[in-house]
Amino acid sequence: MKLIKYTLTPEGTIPEYVTDGGYLPVENQNAWPQELDLVGVATNDAPQPGFANKAALTAYVESKGFEFKNPITDEIIPISTVVNIIWAKLVK
Repeated sequence: MKLIKYTLTPEGTIPEYVTDGGYLPVENQNAWPQELDLVGVATNDAPQPGFANKAALTAYVESKGFEFKNPITDEIIPISTVVNIIWAKLVK
């Protein structure tokens, strides 16, 4: 398994090699339904390269300007916490 960046298929479905995804949506330049880049867990035969490690995923998240907040307390959640949660999906 590997963690990848992907888009939906032209039909608007999740690619068959993605086993858990839809994380960290970022708009791209594609037309609907492929207008978002998403992050997810994929099988090793996925055509996209995977994030090499947590540092690479962290760099991606930081480059996109994500800010995460607790919806109840409005407290900012550190990027490292979010990255650790997503990275842990590789071992499930």
